[in-house]
Amino acid sequence: MADDYHLDQSDGKRYSVDPGDSAFSSISSSYSPKSTYGFRSSQQFSNGSASMCRQSSTSPNAFPESNRTGYNVSSESQESKAPPNKDPSTWSVEDVVWFIRDADPQALGPHADVFRKHEIDGNALLLLKSDMIMKYLGLKLGPALKLCYHIDKLKQTKF
Repeated sequence: MADDYHLDQSDGKRYSVDPGDSAFSSISSSYSPKSTYGFRSSQQFSNGSASMCRQSSTSPNAFPESNRTGYNVSSESQESKAPPNKDPSTWSVEDVVWFIRDADPQALGPHADVFRKHEIDGNALLLLKSDMIMKYLGLKLGPALKLCYHIDKLKQTKF
């Protein structure tokens, strides 16, 4: 029956399975963890070396500090100050960008540059609704709702 598969090899387009191929042998053989991958079998744990298993994940330098917040903070945004005027209707585009980053740095910070690109100033910020934020600014529902919450809080404050 195996000969039926290899009958017509004149066109050179048929593929045959080579049992010596490393990809084929890893699929067809039973799985056994290899020590080069960093896995430890249960026999290795019995000799008291279980504490070595989590060494790399508990290292304080496992992730670069700038990557922990989800976006890179430039020196320009660290030096920027709060909007000079508490009245959001007088805010410039840069004041709005600062507000977005300050309101929720992890969820909204990565989207702050979109507000600069679309030239959203204070008046435009106060007019935004969640559907417009998602459709025109490209934010997902979660960040859009968080932003609407912060905008509503801004509208309720007495300035």
